[in-house]
Amino acid sequence: MSKRCIFLISARNNLLKDCLTFLDANYNKEHNYTTLIFYHGNRYDNQEYQDLIKSINPQTEYRFHSINPKIPDHITEQDLFWNLGNPYANNFRGRIGYLHANYFWNNFMNLPELNEFDYLMRIDDDSWFKEKLEFDFFDELDKRNGMFGTGFTWNHFNPNHLQTRHDLFNWIKYYVDKYSIDVKNQQLKESLNGSIDNELFHTLRWNCGNCNVYNREMFNTETWKTYLQEFNDLAGGYRYRWGDCEVIGLYAYMHLDNPLIDFELRSKGLYEPQIPNTQMVFS
Repeated sequence: MSKRCIFLISARNNLLKDCLTFLDANYNKEHNYTTLIFYHGNRYDNQEYQDLIKSINPQTEYRFHSINPKIPDHITEQDLFWNLGNPYANNFRGRIGYLHANYFWNNFMNLPELNEFDYLMRIDDDSWFKEKLEFDFFDELDKRNGMFGTGFTWNHFNPNHLQTRHDLFNWIKYYVDKYSIDVKNQQLKESLNGSIDNELFHTLRWNCGNCNVYNREMFNTETWKTYLQEFNDLAGGYRYRWGDCEVIGLYAYMHLDNPLIDFELRSKGLYEPQIPNTQMVFS
């Protein structure tokens, strides 16, 4: 029997209980998948608060794990995203916690706390499971012969998206050329033959990120390990704020015949990426 879990990194005490309560009521009380809450520093060290979360469903195991991130040794503060000088980056100044979380979202598969699990579901602490889900994410992923699934997809883009994908197009071209990748997805393949930052590249169907499901086998391949090493050598999450929507999504489009299962939860009224009145956290 495969081992399955739900995990997230959280920095918002005021949202976490609501998020996990909605998750339990509308999905996990039927499955009781182990739920792992990662956090920076001592934010959730308080035992009383941990007990409050565990009271949501005594049949589910809730695990809390503190992590202590740091800026990679091979870059400096001057290399961080907010020094790029574009409007989005300028307004992002000081949000080092988000950049650390960005590293987490792209490197979670290497965390020892997740090693025992064959299937992983990644959510955010403001993910809103609005109505009861009548299926199991992991079973459905297998039924549809997928390695990677998402709550919903999107493909609009605006200046903010362009400013958080700075140099991403060029980096993907570099990777494809360096390793002679035969890109599986036709739209991505065609876009890489076009001009820098062309519309085809930016209007791929992107995964939502805040409700993603993975078969770990996807990350056990040499192609993934090579790709992730290139990403970490560049420190793309810290330099450019490239997120897992793009980083993991583009890997799937390059390497997988069936790159992304879309569960279409948002269009069905089952899920929203944010609980109402969600606010950002500033470091």
